[in-house]
Amino acid sequence: MSYTWLRAAGLMLLLLGLSGCSQSIEEQIANGLQITETVFAEEPEQHTEQIDDIQLYLPAKFKVEDSSDDYNIVISKGKESYILFINDREAKDSKLYYNLLKDNDADKIIEETTYEKDGHFGFTAVLKTANEDEMELVVSSGGIKMTTISQAKYIEDNLREMTKIVHSVKIK
Repeated sequence: MSYTWLRAAGLMLLLLGLSGCSQSIEEQIANGLQITETVFAEEPEQHTEQIDDIQLYLPAKFKVEDSSDDYNIVISKGKESYILFINDREAKDSKLYYNLLKDNDADKIIEETTYEKDGHFGFTAVLKTANEDEMELVVSSGGIKMTTISQAKYIEDNLREMTKIVHSVKIK
């Protein structure tokens, strides 16, 4: 009988501990933005994919779904879809995508951060969607931009993976 009581108490403590571990959306966003700054500051990942003149890194479980257009590549991970936009006419320090975002979606931006180093400009933004459990994520560096609609609980992971992909893109 005492073992049953101990098991029940242990289970309650475990459940209380696990419920305290889940991060709020604000924490997910803050951590995700901090991660993107760190990834942008690091060396890019080794290329794992090549699509015509474009080389890029794709994390495990990511795959190219459609690359019929060299400048708009659809990438997926499970049921999630990501769109990688490549504008090879923009320089590494281009702020085109950032300026477009600020001009068109300023009222939808929840949080954003910019990054500048060694002639590169990049930014990350989290935008509101119609569904409060989802956010639009945008990661960009120069003429490379990646977007997705992310469930709130995956914001941090998606921002990390998207930044690694964007940061790795090389055009021959």
